[in-house]
Amino acid sequence: MSTPPSTAPSSTTPPSTTPTRPVALVTGASRGIGRAIALALAGAGYDVAITGRTVTEGTSDEGLPGSLASTTKEIEALGAQAFGLQMDLLDRDNLVPTVEAVLDHFGYIDVLVNNAISVGPGNDQLFLDVDMNDVERRITGNLTAQLVITQRVLKAMVERGGGTVVNITSGAGMTSPTGPIGNGGWALSYAVSKGGFHRAAGVIAAELGDRGIRAYNLQPGYIVTERVAMQPQLSFIAQRGNKPELVGDVLVWMVQAPPGTIRNGKTVHATKAGQDLGLLPPDEQASDAVLYS
Repeated sequence: MSTPPSTAPSSTTPPSTTPTRPVALVTGASRGIGRAIALALAGAGYDVAITGRTVTEGTSDEGLPGSLASTTKEIEALGAQAFGLQMDLLDRDNLVPTVEAVLDHFGYIDVLVNNAISVGPGNDQLFLDVDMNDVERRITGNLTAQLVITQRVLKAMVERGGGTVVNITSGAGMTSPTGPIGNGGWALSYAVSKGGFHRAAGVIAAELGDRGIRAYNLQPGYIVTERVAMQPQLSFIAQRGNKPELVGDVLVWMVQAPPGTIRNGKTVHATKAGQDLGLLPPDEQASDAVLYS
């Protein structure tokens, strides 16, 4: 039986009666990259639905700042409609109902941004030490859940005649680390889950490109989020990383670019794109060698 999605307390703005503005759904937008993307889209003229686990400020299990309520208020301050929904990627029965709630509220979705990831036990353990139940949960939360959400959104997009999916991927799913966790590396479960997720955009583009669907990966590079800043083992990211706003600005460029600017199914590297678009200083060292791959 499906679990009805919970709406964030501040999501009181009624849906527009005239569909004149594009609508985006951004998962994992209570803080970090997701929040930055949601605000960038709102500033670019989108109404934005957001999901996350933390509904109100000060209730994060990890003591992190940010919430659906605070991001919702920031979106509305930019003149956009906001719709916040509590969603846990591990609650399979709640995923499709959450998408349905967004479709009921706005009527359509033009852009889906799959940003949310699963965080929990075993996230930062070496492979020989991790409980395989935690590995399974992480793969479910970082890959299976995204496919469930994306399939429902794509059905609505195809019915409407088109739409864009952007998957926030990771270098961990594309390359090998230089060392283990704590010394420039990451968990095997994270690499495997993001590696599988990285393949989705290309297949979606091949299957649905002729039906008006664009699908891309956006590889953020090193980004200093609230979670990264408070984890000593990720200090190498904190020392070299860019602000989350870079990812939001690059994503807006991606979804607004004329058809054919970015080949359907490809990966955009945010650091290089930021340099080419003038969002980063031209003399700053890029952590990514290419713009597209």
